[in-house]
Formats: sequence, C-alpha cells, structure tokens
Amino acid sequence: MSVDAMSDIFLEAMKQDETAHFSEGLYGNIIKGEVVAVNSGDVFLNLGGKSECIVPLSEFSQLPSIGDSIEVTIKEMREGVNIASKLEADKIKRSKEIRNAFNEELPISGKIEKVVYKESIPKGFMVNLGIDTMAFLPLSQIDVKKNEKLENLEGLTTDFLITEMKRNNITVSRKEFLKTATKKLYAEFFDKHKVDDVVNAKVERVEKDFAVLVSEGVRLFMHISDFSWKFLDDMQKVLKIGDEMTVKILKMEKSKNSIKVGKKQLTSDPWSSVDKKYNTGDVIKGKVISYKKDGVLIEVEDGVEAFLPVAEMSWTEKIREPKKFLKIGTIVEVKIKSIEVEKRRMGVSLRDIQENPWENAEQKYPYGRKVEGVITSILDFGLFVKFDDGIEGLMRREDVDWLDSSVDLKKKFHKGEKIQAIVLSVDKEREKIRLGYKQLSDNPYKTFSLNYPKGSVVSAIVKQILEDRAIVSLEGNLEGFIHISQISKDKVENIKDVLKIGEEVKAIVKYVDLNKNKIEISIRDYLMNEEKIEVAKYIASEKTVASTMKLGSLLKDKTVSLNSGE
Repeated sequence: MSVDAMSDIFLEAMKQDETAHFSEGLYGNIIKGEVVAVNSGDVFLNLGGKSECIVPLSEFSQLPSIGDSIEVTIKEMREGVNIASKLEADKIKRSKEIRNAFNEELPISGKIEKVVYKESIPKGFMVNLGIDTMAFLPLSQIDVKKNEKLENLEGLTTDFLITEMKRNNITVSRKEFLKTATKKLYAEFFDKHKVDDVVNAKVERVEKDFAVLVSEGVRLFMHISDFSWKFLDDMQKVLKIGDEMTVKILKMEKSKNSIKVGKKQLTSDPWSSVDKKYNTGDVIKGKVISYKKDGVLIEVEDGVEAFLPVAEMSWTEKIREPKKFLKIGTIVEVKIKSIEVEKRRMGVSLRDIQENPWENAEQKYPYGRKVEGVITSILDFGLFVKFDDGIEGLMRREDVDWLDSSVDLKKKFHKGEKIQAIVLSVDKEREKIRLGYKQLSDNPYKTFSLNYPKGSVVSAIVKQILEDRAIVSLEGNLEGFIHISQISKDKVENIKDVLKIGEEVKAIVKYVDLNKNKIEISIRDYLMNEEKIEVAKYIASEKTVASTMKLGSLLKDKTVSLNSGE
C-alpha cells in the first residue's frame, strides 16, 4: 500500500471519529505528537489517545520520519480535522527563549545578516535570532576589540546578550557576551590553576617583543625574555599564529585577569653551571649578537651572554659606535674579566688578549723625537694624529704655528694627510701623547732674542693702536708692543696724538718672554739712550776743544819765551 493511500485512510478515520477534536482552551498551546504518516504534502501526528492532527510538510526543514516526536500548536479544525503548525510552535518557543534570555541575562544564538546604514555610514548589523525575529547589533557592541573588519562578520552565527527589549525592538551585544563569557573562563582558570602549573596553549598574536597565547579560553602573556634562554631579538622569527606549545605559569593577577607564562622555565637555566665551566682570566670564543649603547653582547653559549664594553675593545682606538667596530655574527676571542652568577653577568675584554702599545710608549716616543703619522680628525682645539701602532697623539692649536695662535686648522691640514711632528710629552698612565708642529722649526722669538738681546735697538712699524699700548711689527714678521708709558719721555694721554699707524719708529728691546712669545720695546728708553749718547758726544767734544786751547796756549807761551831769549 502506498504512503498516500495510508494517509487517505488515516484522514478518513479522523473525520469519522467524533472524539477527534480539542476543547477551545487548548488552541494555541504547544503540544507534542508522534509522526504516524507522511505524504507529499502533509505530516500526520498522533497526539495521544484518539487525537490526531495534520501539519503541512512545507513547515519542516528536513523530512520527518515515522516515530519522530514533534511539538506543534493547533490552529483550527477543518472538516473535522485538526490543523496544526510546527512553525507557530517554534515561534512561541523561540519568543519564550528570547524573553527568558533577556530576563535572566542568558546568552542567545543569532546570525549576523546585513549591515545597517544611516546616511551612508554603517551603524551596525541586523541579527536573525530565529523564526524571523530580528535584532539590532550596534557597531560599538560587536567585539571587545576595535579592529574587527565588517566584511568578516556577515554570515557569522554566534552568541549575544540582549541589552534592550521594547515590544518588537530588540538590541543585542556580542561584546557584552564575550566579556561575560571571558569573565567566567578567567574565573574557572584561576580556580583551576596556580603559579608553576604547566598548561597547553596556542599562539593567538605575535609581536617583536612578546606573544599572546590562548589556553582554556583565556589569554596568556609571554615576554620575549621568557621564551628561550638563548638570546632572541624578535619573537616573530620563531613563532607564528596557530603554533601550539607547553608553557609554565609564572605570575597570576586575578584582579587584572593577568597571566604571565614562560617556555624557557621548562628547561634548566644555563647560568646554573657557568661558575663550573668558566673562570676569570679564561680566553673564550663567542658571537656578537646585539649592540648596546656602550658595548656589545656576545653569546658564549645558548642562554649565556657576556658584555664587551667599548673601553675594552681596543688599546688605541676611541670607539664611539660599536657597530662600526664589530659586526653582528662576528666570532671573537675575548678574555673573561668578571663573572657574577647571581646577576647573570659576565664581563669580557678584547684588548686584554692584544699587546698594549702604551706599555713601551715612553721608550718609543721620547721627548723631542720627530715622528710621522696620519691625521684622523681635525677639531677646533687641535688635531689627532695616529701612528702605525695605533697610538694617537694630540696636536693642540697653540702648538701648530709660532706666530698665529688662532690658525685655521681645517684650512692648513686635511684628514688622512701624512704629517710630521715633534713629541712634546707622553703620559703612559693616561694614555696621552702631546705633539707639536711648530717645533719642527726654530722658535723665531728665540732667534730674535739671540739677535736682539735686551737693550738692543730695533726698528718697528706701528700696526695697531690700543688704549694702553701700541702693537708693532718687528723683523721676521714678529709682533711686539710698546706700553703707553714707554712711548715718550713725556707723559702721554692719548697714544694717537704721538703715533700713527704705519709709522716707523726706533726703540730699545726691554724683554723677550719665550714662554708667552711676547716682545716689549721702548721708544722712551731709546730716546733717553740717544740723549745720553748726545751728551756723551758733547762732553767728549768739549774736552777736545779745551785740550786744543790749552795746547795752543802752551805753544804760544813757549814761542814768546823763545823770542825773549833771543
């Protein structure tokens, strides 16, 4: 017998059965029935006893099977047959679930369907809560994170909390649901776990200095320093989203929902055996792995780094930028200078395994020796000259030119130029050498003092007049001065009344200061000296006249005497 034939028989039996009806009070209520027959258009249910009903097959999303239990509501009786609806029953049930979810603050499932716009600006989404019951999801209530892309949300079925319900207007929040769910997960995690527990986790986010993992629905924070004992400068080089790992809980703060974890703590600390492997004075090899402001980090072994300060890199070079001296990845040999296991510190030196040229600097660069080097830098106060052994000496500006103490060093010299100099001093302890350029030639002031000792007469040309002195140019382009008190025998109030620029004068050397390269001359002394000379000449000439007159008188007397004798 076909399904349709059985359905017809069942339908006829329902019509003939006088008890196949319900009191009016049961209409609209949800009742449960068992599927007894299905045809091409209807589903027949046995409601218990002699009660039956028909439900349109179109109301089923899936074809029901004989014996299935279905909840329906009676809509009407037509020609003695109870007509029921599964959809109406579903709507009633869903409405009750929605109302209960709002009253009890329980989560309810829904599907995000489309974006709601106002004046072309997205304001939120329409959410289908089931049986065509729609709710509004504001953009601000989508997620606890603000970077969720709208296109990724359409079609998403998820849970919500109903935040507002007025008649047919329902507002939902996914954000509040996530916060509530997360709060519950954190509470469960803190109840279940303690510090030092080991948990499984999956990487959710990776940044350069940290990673965020998820375990049992809660987020765990892992700093780069807790990932491995081995030096690591970027977490993104070793982790990717989705990676799974076992980690150890290091710190828990329930008030902040903060959980800090580490991976390296699951293995032994390499520093625990450092003092057994290494000693101060040992020469070891390591790899340059990182730059610091005042040095570099050297990896001695996985998890053990040593610090090499710039001051310990070279005996002779003044290193300001470590990256210009050592490259990342370079293998270097160094000597251990200190080990502090408690502080996880190891200090090393590169220069200690090299010969220190300063040890023999006093013998190699004695005072007065002529040396040759290359100019490495030119500054306002002087220039630095490097020798073949790496030692650098300083040539100050005042030691460059005997006559020009303000010489422009950058015009006179060039970086990289070879230059000769005289060693003026060596300070082995402070690692300093002072050099002189002008000392390559004789001091013109010394030569002047030899040629014109104190009291010598010199010619000078007035080149500048100051309030209390006149600056003059002397032989050899040397500079001297005449104090206002030495310009004339008479008192001078204003030098310009007595001297003119460009005027040539004669004067006497008063003194030459070789330490300060100063020469003072005196017109007054010269004039007084000239006066003395004139007086001396006059006296000498008077004596000559007197002698001549006396001789003449004697001759005259002699002549008279002779004549008388005749």
